[in-house]
Amino acid sequence: MVNIWKLIIYFFVFIPFTVANAEFAEREDALEELFGTYYVSRVERYRGGLTSSEDAFNQLEAGVELKESEFSFWDGTVYENPIYEIEDHLLNRNEGNVPSSSEKFGNFYGYGSERENVRTLNVYNRGTDVAPYVFEVVEDKLWMFLDGWFYRLERTSSEDGPLSFNKNAGACLNNEIRG
Repeated sequence: MVNIWKLIIYFFVFIPFTVANAEFAEREDALEELFGTYYVSRVERYRGGLTSSEDAFNQLEAGVELKESEFSFWDGTVYENPIYEIEDHLLNRNEGNVPSSSEKFGNFYGYGSERENVRTLNVYNRGTDVAPYVFEVVEDKLWMFLDGWFYRLERTSSEDGPLSFNKNAGACLNNEIRG
């Protein structure tokens, strides 16, 4: 009888704990794989916003750094000891359901619509309630949707600077609103 109780306790206490730890370790590994320097390789308008075309295209080759001890964004924002959070979101594919604003990812605007789920990276400044920077993680790229503009960020191949991107803003698809 004692062995059965031990088995029941093991099953209901230790197995969920082990699964939770495995998920945490997987997210930590995924986060470490994201650390690095990224540069904007593509800019595209997907809806209206207040950011002008000139300001949006000026971000081509702008950098974002993700480090364990520091996050820096192309506008000069720097977070010392940032809090990173990776989330997985299952996509609702039911016809006629309009997602809330917090559930509108790139697929809602026609980007990456073949995906089954969306992985996001949220970056918070430690000790403040400032809204986070939110990136979609797509393979080895980061996607950011900001004020009507889609920014595709690619990891740099070296510490020296961005990969060789086409500096001609006209090469970045058209400037029409998508969707």
